[in-house]
Amino acid sequence: MIPLAADFLRGSYTPLITPFRDGAVDIAAYAKFVDWQIAQGTNGIVVAGTSGEPTALTVAERCQLLEAALGAAHKRVPVIAATGAASHADTAQLTEHATKAGADAILVLTPMFAKPPQRALKAYFLDIARRTDKPILLYQISSRTNATLTLETCVEIMAAAPHVIGMKQSDPNRPFVRDALKKFGPAFRIFMGLSEIAWDMVGEGACGLIVALANIVPKIISEITQHAKAGRVNDAIAAYAGIDALNTAAFLETNPLPLKYLARRMGLIPTLEYRLPLMAPTSELAAQLDSALLAAGLISG
Repeated sequence: MIPLAADFLRGSYTPLITPFRDGAVDIAAYAKFVDWQIAQGTNGIVVAGTSGEPTALTVAERCQLLEAALGAAHKRVPVIAATGAASHADTAQLTEHATKAGADAILVLTPMFAKPPQRALKAYFLDIARRTDKPILLYQISSRTNATLTLETCVEIMAAAPHVIGMKQSDPNRPFVRDALKKFGPAFRIFMGLSEIAWDMVGEGACGLIVALANIVPKIISEITQHAKAGRVNDAIAAYAGIDALNTAAFLETNPLPLKYLARRMGLIPTLEYRLPLMAPTSELAAQLDSALLAAGLISG
């Protein structure tokens, strides 16, 4: 595993939503949102992750978003490019672009829909790894992809590609995280991405969080991460208690459908637009989301 600076790829990273205007990606709003995130204390950002509606974006749009994020961040925080796509060809193209554009790290999703065996997963990730010299994070979210890496396959991938330095774990499998940390040591970066915000694993060695709710409360998510890392369990519990109901509301329907509504109601994005197969919340869901925002003090009555 290649060496990394001690504080690099640690903390709370926001997997940014993608604002649209009149059907097109709103690059200006996106850049402004990046700037707000940094001002709020996020430790880094992720471009075109699950919360960013990546399967609804073209390769060209994803490249534009990354360039906009890098420009807006201006090296103030690291920028991770999520390059996983439905096809190997698109993943390869996005990874090569992210490398040339200057992304700080690459997040590569397990292939979706195909249900490949472990030997094919290994071949897939090694092929993508050959296309970049950037640090790579493997991304597990089997509820979306129906593909899961075993620890043994991770070992084989890292042996052949030492710039694979960690992963984002969005599967509810804490034993896997513990086994990976035991196997690879504290330098191995594991970001937790569970919907319930598994901050407790940061206290056990995970490097931080990449969670959807950081889009609207980045400061609080960063504080929870810092408390957990420092062993201040009671402080982390107290901070999470204030957003627990909000986090539940954000997943009443598939992410990022509720999340974008929450962000729009807070004025963080100028329009509320989705691309099919996602669509605007029903009036009933909108009322529930408004109640959660009111209870959290994020909007006024």
